[in-house]
Amino acid sequence: MTAHRKANLSDVCEIAMGQAPKGTSYNADGRGYALVAGAGDFGESSPAPGKYTDAPTKLSRPGDIILCIRATIGDRNWADGEYCLGRGVAGLRAHELELNQAYLWHWLGYIAPTLRSRGRGATFLQVSKADIATLQIPLPPLADQKRIAHILDAADDLRAKRRESIEQLNALIQSVFLDMFGDPIENPHGWPVEPFGDWLEGIDSGWSPKCLGRKASTEEWGVLKLGAVTRCEFDEEQQKALPPEETARAENEVAPGDLLFTRKNTHELVAAAAYVHAVRPKLMLPDLIFRLRLRSDSRVLSKFLWGLLVQPHQRKSVQRLATGAAGSMPNISKTRLSQAHLIKPPLELQQRFATVVDSIEKQKDLMRAHLAELDTLFASLQQRAFNGEL
Repeated sequence: MTAHRKANLSDVCEIAMGQAPKGTSYNADGRGYALVAGAGDFGESSPAPGKYTDAPTKLSRPGDIILCIRATIGDRNWADGEYCLGRGVAGLRAHELELNQAYLWHWLGYIAPTLRSRGRGATFLQVSKADIATLQIPLPPLADQKRIAHILDAADDLRAKRRESIEQLNALIQSVFLDMFGDPIENPHGWPVEPFGDWLEGIDSGWSPKCLGRKASTEEWGVLKLGAVTRCEFDEEQQKALPPEETARAENEVAPGDLLFTRKNTHELVAAAAYVHAVRPKLMLPDLIFRLRLRSDSRVLSKFLWGLLVQPHQRKSVQRLATGAAGSMPNISKTRLSQAHLIKPPLELQQRFATVVDSIEKQKDLMRAHLAELDTLFASLQQRAFNGEL
């Protein structure tokens, strides 16, 4: 294929910027329309909001693309119904005689870094309607747009299936934990229950200097973001580069075998825990993440403790330890965390669980490597598709 003409996105697409409804119209009991205020209301592919409004402002239609325009600029969901669009999102609807909606979906994913680069703002970045409208979209004939969308859909489906397989292995770990130890709150086996503080050698706090707006290279020091732990699985890609004028704090460097815990976040995300199976050098803890250090004579394994802390019932119990003023993110202090009471099964049983975790992690590593290959393939297909080469 050869390169095709380009057009401003606003010439071939309706762009509806969201608008916040009156705060008095909000409700949680399903009256009116579900409110999508930002990426926090996004699901895997379609919205999963928790608030409603009976005084909607802008509404999406089924099949619209809901695009995040604040903070996590470029994130997107398909509208599977009518939603009230809040100020953090926009609704996009292709002019069907010129632009295929599925082609638009994939192009928005491809162009997201460009859109993010247009963001402005002191507290968080935001893009305007003009920033979106003036994006230049390549326009091959509709038949070619549909063909390209079909190819990218197929490649993306392969990635989704691999991610789903990894999530199933994560669920398997939780299932094995319940089979071996039972629900940690109900404690059906009658395991001893002890104060968490009795097990701890210490709780390390991190450091959060003002970092650069990019990830650290392998030769640079970086500071982890909350996202490194939020999913209860360590992700070293969630980090920012330490400015060259700052001196790294080697005592804060994360190492394999560390157990990390988010002390502060939203009510839904606080108290996430992640075990560090492997990590590149020169990444440091931020001040919103604790490192939990167990005493050598505690007869508690870090992998068991991780499995315990991420069990949904146990995590909710720990989340209730959080305090904070209204409107602020809840925080769990070292003192309150140390006061949590946790089950303590026999060390031999914990060791069996750790062996299962290691085995599953090996399978996840293989799947993650395959997913990385699929991601590379998908990026290559995108590059070719939107440069007239597919």
